[in-house]
Amino acid sequence: MSTERALLIQLVQKINEDRLVLPSLPEVAMNVRNLALEDECSLADLAKEISKDPALAVRLVALANSAAFGTSIKADSVTFAVSRLGLEKTRDLASAVAMHQLFYSEHKMTWEVLEQQWQSNIDVACCALALLACQHERGQLVHLTADTLLLACQIHNIGALPVLEQAERHPHLFQDKAQLLRMIQLMRAPLGKAVLEHWQFPRELIEVARYWSDMSFQTPAVSYLDLVRLSALYTRQWVLPDPLSSSLELFVRKGVIPDLEIFGMETYFLSFNEVRASFNVEAHV
Repeated sequence: MSTERALLIQLVQKINEDRLVLPSLPEVAMNVRNLALEDECSLADLAKEISKDPALAVRLVALANSAAFGTSIKADSVTFAVSRLGLEKTRDLASAVAMHQLFYSEHKMTWEVLEQQWQSNIDVACCALALLACQHERGQLVHLTADTLLLACQIHNIGALPVLEQAERHPHLFQDKAQLLRMIQLMRAPLGKAVLEHWQFPRELIEVARYWSDMSFQTPAVSYLDLVRLSALYTRQWVLPDPLSSSLELFVRKGVIPDLEIFGMETYFLSFNEVRASFNVEAHV
């Protein structure tokens, strides 16, 4: 039996027996999600908790001010941003921004893969949020929100983390980065599902992690899953055997986008660039 096959069997067994070490949500994100569930929670409480992490706070304000969130009134503080977003939007946006804290390692090989996975998250998020901004401008897909979509983009490949954790614990079992990437591709779906169930995330987000690279699974209506898939394809983070234009037409027929000309809209470029810039802002403490 090959080492790679043995690793796959071991990971599957650990999932089935509930023995796999799964990552925890970053502390501030977990506290924000828990606070939002409390009846007596106020927006001021959320702002205070978020402000404990300056980098998270600054990026949250930058994202809230981006064109993807469709507002002309710019927030200049966490309190203002939270008051405008509300409890649920703040909860999901804080979780999305905090995900970066999980994509870190002091081991060279796993760090390179983590950085690659995180940059993929950003590319997919920029594209997806820009597409949703264009559709909202047309009065379409109003049942989908930018904050939850951003979170969906940031967790779509969360299944890579348990594989990378195994690579850090047992580096002698992983020959090179190529093998590690193959293991991630094979295991990201069941592991992503396991992680998000462990975090008690909603079904629609679990579906994203479980099925985003499985076109045989389709939601009845346009969903976050569709926008993540489309964005992964368009940014070439995911490649199908068919020509790109043919693959994209599938999303036109479902109604995810009106046509391929959406990628040339001014709103698309503005939103895309503002979301990307928000990931690069520095915290000033």
